[in-house]
Amino acid sequence: MATDENVIEFKTGAWKSSEMVASYASRMHENRGTNRLKNRVEIALCRDNVRGTRIVDVGVGTGRGSLPLARDGFEVTGIDISQAMLDHCRREAGETPIELLLGDLTALPVESESFDSLLSLNVVVHFPNWRDVLRDWARVVKPGGRLVFDVHSFDHLAAVARARGCEPADLLTREQREDPGAYMLRIGALDVAEAAEGLGLCVRKLVPYAAVLGGGNANYWLQDSRLWGYLGDRALSWMAVDEQLFSFGSFVEEQMIARLSTGATGRFMVVLEKLNDPAQTRGVLAYQKAIGAAFAGGARLESLSAVVGPEAAAWPGALTEHLEHAPNRTLLAMMLSSPAALHLRPLVEDLLGVPAAAELYEGNRLQRVDDRVAAFLQSWRTTLSHPDRFTFRGVDAGRALEYDLMRDLLDIEHFKREPGL
Repeated sequence: MATDENVIEFKTGAWKSSEMVASYASRMHENRGTNRLKNRVEIALCRDNVRGTRIVDVGVGTGRGSLPLARDGFEVTGIDISQAMLDHCRREAGETPIELLLGDLTALPVESESFDSLLSLNVVVHFPNWRDVLRDWARVVKPGGRLVFDVHSFDHLAAVARARGCEPADLLTREQREDPGAYMLRIGALDVAEAAEGLGLCVRKLVPYAAVLGGGNANYWLQDSRLWGYLGDRALSWMAVDEQLFSFGSFVEEQMIARLSTGATGRFMVVLEKLNDPAQTRGVLAYQKAIGAAFAGGARLESLSAVVGPEAAAWPGALTEHLEHAPNRTLLAMMLSSPAALHLRPLVEDLLGVPAAAELYEGNRLQRVDDRVAAFLQSWRTTLSHPDRFTFRGVDAGRALEYDLMRDLLDIEHFKREPGL
């Protein structure tokens, strides 16, 4: 098991190589998979939640998060522990003014209370000493200023584990649990609130996202669905070339998922304010709890609207419009093929109407039947007392039976016909 010291040492040194930086930077420019959607969601969250004019970007990297703000007119300082990253950020900036400093994220080389807001993308997620990080970040922000950063959600992992009857760690791979290079920080809403209170901060917002980003942004509610793993990443990659699919993904992330709780997806944006306001933090936690209760009680649009507000009333009309595009319907069907989605059918019926929901769920039912029959036909011979009876001269002749048997079994299950009729 990797220790915190192993993780910190590995993560701190990982981005100092110029070759590693060049590879990372090239990926940031590629319109592949859901890259563009992730950038859109995260940069919009930064724009919407920073305050004031002086911004510090910690772990600035290539400037993905803060160069757009600098071009908007904000006064930006970027800090990174990797000189190679800073050099690349300078090239990316071109004529855009930005101050770049070399420094560690737990000891920022700037004066206390010198910035209106701090932002950081894809940084805290790598470090188990996140409370030490937050302490120094809070130091450099002025009273009333904001801290905006993303983390992976332990609440999400715990909620899925409860539904599956397992432990949260069981959902992670052995590599994720033991390899320092694969480590990702996972914390929950209560963890954030506790840490914020201890630093004289309040929680302004907790915004979930990454429901349909794929890749390293795991949404464990989609495990065992057709949108999980390689097939899901391939389907989501069409967002790079299909503008209507990209627009649908943006709607799901920004208008729906963003209004749910930290249990909804595997990642969330934290917005803290340097203000001693426990009531504000309690309000955010109460909202999280109310969303959880709405889903635990068998979510319906009415119960969600009571928590989310009038924005939820616009969801059915917007979804109907998006689903006129066939690839969007396919993507939604793949999402709803998750076992967890069976419990959401009443909500889906509220959102899409009963006939449209029935069509999506029936298609997924038939797919599950097909998968079960195929798995049975590929394994039943191994259960025989003499499984080698179908083997002739080392060749498994039993496989020749699978096609006809598949047809007959599907006839019985799908069309309720007797075999051979």
